[in-house]
Amino acid sequence: MKRVLYFSTAHADITETEVNGIVSAAKAKNTARNVTGALAYNGRNFCQLIEGEAETVDALLTTIAQDARHSGFKVMDEKPITARAFPDWSMHRVNDLEFQVLIDAMKT
Repeated sequence: MKRVLYFSTAHADITETEVNGIVSAAKAKNTARNVTGALAYNGRNFCQLIEGEAETVDALLTTIAQDARHSGFKVMDEKPITARAFPDWSMHRVNDLEFQVLIDAMKT
């Protein structure tokens, strides 16, 4: 398994409703993929942590990088893992404008 943290810049016209829709869609899809993680959005940037089997995470990141709702996609950190930081979250929206919850999870 692996854990990946990325940042990107949301397009200026994205709404809170759209961000919540991203989280809802990810919950359903990630459950089927056995992917877990969390998404933070501060009104301008996304920060997301994704964990799962390496091949699955890599394929998901390719899809996310091509999403037109953001730009400047950059993987900030990735590492192999034996245990998940967010085992109960197929996807969860973190209300942390500084992204610290996700950054700290990369340390585990």
